[in-house]
Amino acid sequence: MTGDLASLLINDLKLPVDQLADHASLSHAGFDSLAVVELSLLLADRYQIDISESDITSAATLGDLDRLITTKRSER
Repeated sequence: MTGDLASLLINDLKLPVDQLADHASLSHAGFDSLAVVELSLLLADRYQIDISESDITSAATLGDLDRLITTKRSER
């Protein structure tokens, strides 16, 4: 997982550090529906990328989510 995503999850969404691993599912990492919405808004605000809540929730793991974000950022 890249430092950018880890920073957002820890500092902005206040998810537990010990649950954040590439292989962790979003629910295991502490995501709830509010965290999904917040992450979508943070990504739009900070990186000007549009990742919907359904895109986020369809990521099987944090590693998958990280790759999705990296791909979207490279497409801008």
